[in-house]
Amino acid sequence: MKMWAKKLSLVALSSALIFTAACTNKEAGNETKEVDIASLPEAGDFSKEIELNLSGSFTRGKVEDGNYVQKRLEEQFNINIVNTKIDTWNADEVNLMVASGDLPDTFAFTSAGKSAQELYDSGLTRTIPKEMLEKYAPRYMKMLSENPPGPIMNLKQGTEDEYLQLIALYPHVDGVPWVPTFRLDWLEKLGIEPPGEIKQVGPSGGREKIYFTEEGYTIEEVEEILKAFTFDDPDGNGKDDTYGISPYYDQIHWSASLMGAFGIAPGSNLMEDGKLVQTEISTKYKDFLKLMAKWYKMGLVDPEFTTLDNNKSWEKYKQGKIGYYIAQPAYIAMDDWAKGRAPQNIVEDPNSTAKLLATAPEIGKDGQQGVGSFLPVVNLADAFFVSKDVTDEELARILQVFDFINFDSEARWTLYGEVGVHSDWEGTPEQSALKVRPEFAKEEGDTGFWAYNFRTYDLERVQWFTSEYTMKLKNEFFNREDVKEKMLIRPYKSDVLNETKIKELEKRYKGQLDTIVAEFRMKAIVGEIDIDKEWDKYVENWMNNGGKETLAELEKAPKVSDLRSK
Repeated sequence: MKMWAKKLSLVALSSALIFTAACTNKEAGNETKEVDIASLPEAGDFSKEIELNLSGSFTRGKVEDGNYVQKRLEEQFNINIVNTKIDTWNADEVNLMVASGDLPDTFAFTSAGKSAQELYDSGLTRTIPKEMLEKYAPRYMKMLSENPPGPIMNLKQGTEDEYLQLIALYPHVDGVPWVPTFRLDWLEKLGIEPPGEIKQVGPSGGREKIYFTEEGYTIEEVEEILKAFTFDDPDGNGKDDTYGISPYYDQIHWSASLMGAFGIAPGSNLMEDGKLVQTEISTKYKDFLKLMAKWYKMGLVDPEFTTLDNNKSWEKYKQGKIGYYIAQPAYIAMDDWAKGRAPQNIVEDPNSTAKLLATAPEIGKDGQQGVGSFLPVVNLADAFFVSKDVTDEELARILQVFDFINFDSEARWTLYGEVGVHSDWEGTPEQSALKVRPEFAKEEGDTGFWAYNFRTYDLERVQWFTSEYTMKLKNEFFNREDVKEKMLIRPYKSDVLNETKIKELEKRYKGQLDTIVAEFRMKAIVGEIDIDKEWDKYVENWMNNGGKETLAELEKAPKVSDLRSK
């Protein structure tokens, strides 16, 4: 337990150091300059060559100069691209760049550790005028208008037409993000019936061993199944070496649908007894912890979970000793990007006799059933920034490149090259995923695929990297409107419009609050503490370490139901 707590402390310390390094270049402010739109070239006028230092969401420092995508973009837009040669997913590299202020003209740093407001206040970015977006990025503006409250998100405070960043469309996370899975071969051996009609996910490649049903087990039924998985020798080896469930200490995804049976979602907020509370201090969360503590005491929970992070947990599951695991639809459909992840990794071996059953989320005692939504309000997320040194003329060109490569379906070659030359459809053309041929670099390198793109996708683009089996699952269940209406658990309030200081408070207090929550959760589950006796002290500790201020600020935010109706 002490080793586990030490890991948490080191993570929190590391985050604090990274944030401190990122703030060393802070300046007094950053004034917005008036844009003379009439003096700028018309859209499509590329007569003047412009040099641009570009990067995007997938820049890992491996792009080669003169690559395939670079040459085509340079010719199409009359630009000279200077490639970004750092790994923008590496926090150390990014923070050194942020601290120096020497940034690319465009960036979407995954590891920046700073909000749009902080980057702007530090004098590192410029605003993006709405008038220029309407003129040079009409596809992007159309996307925003179709996803309210998109047009009023990320505005500079006090303005209605100056954006601090551009934002991405995330339809790939729409719908129910997680469902439970059970070892179907174990269920069959133990004589346990599925909760509804089961359907095979696919015909081959391991998918023929995975099944799905739209019905779910009750929490009471799950408990009985976990007992059978643990004590009734489901693998038939004559040894007492299996467990019902194996969580992991570093994340809380493993509990998504279990918590949904209590009507709550990890990291969310809700109204309870007339008060706004964080999930992790709600009485419903307390009841969830008591159930997990009960299961641990019964021996249903793998005791090694206190030493397993997410990746080690996948490896442990692959050994074939765990009966229950959480999964996304892409895991169930065995999409390429999910290879090696549990639970699909148990059937990846062609010789494996394991079978899986994915079900709808578990049903609680009051009929509660669901999973927290991936995003709180609307499927808009992520951030694309423009450096402070970019002129209006350069921005006009950047926005046209941005609008093309991220929102025009003709720009598929920036991601996959030419179909039939660089890539091929995995299955049915236009209805399955595209696969880059093995002789070409899948990302960056001499192809330049993904090197300059933002992480934004319309539904057509989602299909380009999603198997037809995942799309079928989504269409038949995960993304169905009636299923989303019934099962998506959203927070009560959200500050997606940046109208409060909640992000500032979260940055100040999140590390210590996360540690308080994680330590109590672990001690509660393994039985080191009496949950009922220690609960009030835990809540008080959470409130006194920034929770009270955080909730008070969150009170000022709009209700999600109101935001979704804008």
